[in-house]
Amino acid sequence: MRLQPIPRRMSARLAVTTALAASLTLAACGQGPAEDDTPPAEAEAAAPETPGTPADGAEVAEVTSSGPPAYAAAYPGAQPSPSDAPTTDLGGTATFTTSDSPEAVIDFYQAKARDSGLSTVSALKQGQTQAYAAVDPEGRGATLQVVAEPSEADDSQTRVSVTWTAGQ
Repeated sequence: MRLQPIPRRMSARLAVTTALAASLTLAACGQGPAEDDTPPAEAEAAAPETPGTPADGAEVAEVTSSGPPAYAAAYPGAQPSPSDAPTTDLGGTATFTTSDSPEAVIDFYQAKARDSGLSTVSALKQGQTQAYAAVDPEGRGATLQVVAEPSEADDSQTRVSVTWTAGQ
């Protein structure tokens, strides 16, 4: 059996994807149930609300049946790509192209994640490819992963993949 060398562009994608997966796996290690035995419904009722902030990360868990949560909103002006992956209320993947740079796309989703109460676990850049990952710091399961890279077909376009899971 003869082994073929991995093309340089594929090698960069593989490295970014592997690093992103490793950081999400490590972030999830500490995401188990809290040692506090208070049931979630009672914990929400007991948590005082601070003006201007969502109660117990309520915005993080908010998902409508019509689409993804706010932190995984459609990118403005993007052209959706066909996808085989079904989107559900629990999570999904969206792929699209845009004329904006990878940096602009990552900045957009980083701000959406921050505004929704998610914490950054990974922000990677290798060449023109950028990746970003965020999780719910309360361990309720909300995650966001974004990979943005120049399109192979047209360097003036950025190809983006957004994967998300909704919190409980």
